[in-house]
Amino acid sequence: MIIIVLPFPPSVNRLWRAAGKRVYKTAVYREYGDEAWRAFRLQHPTFEMITDPVAMEIAAGRPDRRRRDIDNINKAILDVLEQMGVVQDDSQIHDLRSYWTDAVTGVQVMIKPLGAADDSRTF
Repeated sequence: MIIIVLPFPPSVNRLWRAAGKRVYKTAVYREYGDEAWRAFRLQHPTFEMITDPVAMEIAAGRPDRRRRDIDNINKAILDVLEQMGVVQDDSQIHDLRSYWTDAVTGVQVMIKPLGAADDSRTF
């Protein structure tokens, strides 16, 4: 199992903007990707990309007292994991669980490769 602690992501509503027919990443999303990359490299200086199916658990600490939807953080986390080369493609995620917890600051991502011999999807 691989554990990665990342900063809390921006809301999915703040990831992209459109200008005419062009859709682009916002500055907030680009900054988050850079911050996540630095955090990841500090924790895993050398890392080999996962190319097999995985089960993933995302434990998120609430950054403040505002009401938030837990599914609103998944897109940014999954996309940044792919961009950082942790997983080859986020379609490899065969099992995804996300939840709020007071035990984490930011976001803790636990990734368990699912090989042919190990189809267990529980952590």
